[in-house]
Amino acid sequence: MEHLLSEFPEHTYEQWHAAAVALLKGAPFEKLLVTKTYEDITIQPIYRRDDIAGLEHLQHFPGTDSLVRGSHAEGFLKAGWEVSQELKAGSPVELNSMIHEGLNGGQSELNIAVGCGQAECCKGGVALHTVDDVKTALAGVAIDAVSTYWQTGPSSVPVAALVIAAAGQLGVPVSQLRGGFENDPLGELVATGALHQSLQTRFDHMAALTDYAIRNAPQLRTITVKGDVYHNAGATATQELGYIVATLVCYLEEMKARGLSPSAVLPHIRIRLAVGSDYFMEISKIRAARWLWSKVAAAYGVEDAPVHIHACTSKWNKTTYDAHTNMLRVTAEAFAAVVGGVDSLHIGPFDEISGKTDEFSRRIARNIHTILREECGLDRVIDPAGGSTYIEWLTDQIASKSWEIFQGIESQGGMLVCLENGSVQQSVQAVCQAKFQNIRRRKDKIVGANMYPDLKGKKLAVLAPECKAAKTPPSTPEPAAVTPSADASMVEQAIAAAKNGGSKVSIAIATGLTNGQGAPAVTALPAHRAAEEYEAQRDASAAFAAKTGAAPGILQLNIGPSGRYRLRADWTASFFEAAGFVIDGARDFSNIEEAVKALTASKAGIAVITSDDATYLETVAPLATAVKAARPDITLLVAGAPGDNEAAWCAAGVDDFVNVRSNNYELNEQLLKVAGVL
Repeated sequence: MEHLLSEFPEHTYEQWHAAAVALLKGAPFEKLLVTKTYEDITIQPIYRRDDIAGLEHLQHFPGTDSLVRGSHAEGFLKAGWEVSQELKAGSPVELNSMIHEGLNGGQSELNIAVGCGQAECCKGGVALHTVDDVKTALAGVAIDAVSTYWQTGPSSVPVAALVIAAAGQLGVPVSQLRGGFENDPLGELVATGALHQSLQTRFDHMAALTDYAIRNAPQLRTITVKGDVYHNAGATATQELGYIVATLVCYLEEMKARGLSPSAVLPHIRIRLAVGSDYFMEISKIRAARWLWSKVAAAYGVEDAPVHIHACTSKWNKTTYDAHTNMLRVTAEAFAAVVGGVDSLHIGPFDEISGKTDEFSRRIARNIHTILREECGLDRVIDPAGGSTYIEWLTDQIASKSWEIFQGIESQGGMLVCLENGSVQQSVQAVCQAKFQNIRRRKDKIVGANMYPDLKGKKLAVLAPECKAAKTPPSTPEPAAVTPSADASMVEQAIAAAKNGGSKVSIAIATGLTNGQGAPAVTALPAHRAAEEYEAQRDASAAFAAKTGAAPGILQLNIGPSGRYRLRADWTASFFEAAGFVIDGARDFSNIEEAVKALTASKAGIAVITSDDATYLETVAPLATAVKAARPDITLLVAGAPGDNEAAWCAAGVDDFVNVRSNNYELNEQLLKVAGVL
């Protein structure tokens, strides 16, 4: 063994760095091999044990101290992650069918969106009016054996009353129910810009349902802190975690003010994260989230406080064009989520952003869970990422920077204050705009959008952004016999009312949810998608084609043998196809006369000269002159950087240049206007 090791002597970082610099042959090391993330974290090309020496969390075991390595000592060996696919259905009967489809396909948590139940509503979600609706939805389901999580919006108490009453009639005591009822008023506030009731009312409901769960339902979580509302608006990983921690503290303080201790409340909180495409960043973010949770718990004097982290795949990076690529995206995101150690996971079907999913897309999404568990064996490992030098270092970086963001919010007066003064929204919007700028320049690549677009693919049909839930119902029922309060008595009365036939609406009226007095309003932070600007260009080109009978076109004037410029020609074609242009680029022209003849016969109003640099020196100026003489109205570009020839070529008739430094989106926007598309 010693002889073998002597053949591979240990080298210093300085030796490696010198070798790397030599291989770069004068190119700057910092520019090519060092990366700066949106989180303001500098990523080096290599990490060593020295980089993580002394990190606090490396001394901790799974289930202890910082919880970085997992909330439980056994990790997934104790219990795998919950397969928590979101279920959106128009009626209780349809929901029941979808539930059984999911359970038969491996789903282990029913993640049910509650909404208005109206067809074509942008939010989707089932309408639950009475206990009978809940029983219809859960018919044939052993609700004491499966977790049920209800995305209720402001209606957590009314929905909980219906569900608990229905469970009782089905013979299942509330103490055996697992899952919970989502309640995140600050998340709703920043996502929509306004609530329909005061925060005092929302916090009272939060306290009442939490108090009831503390007394009666130890396995139900009644508070959710959602980070995905920030992620899907363009936030960084550290912003998402910083805002989660600030919101968590806000809720704990509000519960304390209503007589509930942090030690009693923490077991009833669920953290909801989005998982994006930056694989190592997302793994580290999940691990850092547990660390931050443990720091908050310790600050309140709570020693044993495992956290439930629910993850959902990102909507930010999903596309409506070439939508099947979304399958690849969610697979990588799901892998990161499981390696990071989430407790439950929603893997979005590839057509999720359309507002409608089908049996095929839901089944494919569920099967990813099965592959990660049965084929990858990720449920047989405790802390799969543990020991990776890079991930351990990155976990520490994310946790530190997220904590700084949280401290900055606290110094201003807390999360609510920062939402009201708009500082949170401004910070996220600044990052979002920076991301869009990099997308426009194709520094950030989106397959199917700004890179490798498939012009023959069919776009997902997306529901119009109209929420019909806010429309006034045809009649208003009498309020149920419930007295508003901030303790368990309100929930107990609501359950009794539900058992006696009270509806969700009547309970909502009685508990003050329909009283809009004092309802807050802030600057909204709407969700975005990275591809949305490009999809708008594609939509405009498609509308133009439907109106005129032909998509906007560009003629490539390919000069010389194809072998000289084919890579450049293909790159250039893809550059313009991102906006929906159809490229006529299959022909090679041996001389200027052939190129001009083809142009005069073409209906294209835009042409791009394409060849190698050597040919350009002899051809561009005379070809541009001839082109402008034959077609004075043509917009003429050259593929490549002009260098010292720019002035002469522009004088000959070249209007613009397309190369790696070009802003892809802005140049295409300009040419779409030239073509009459915009």
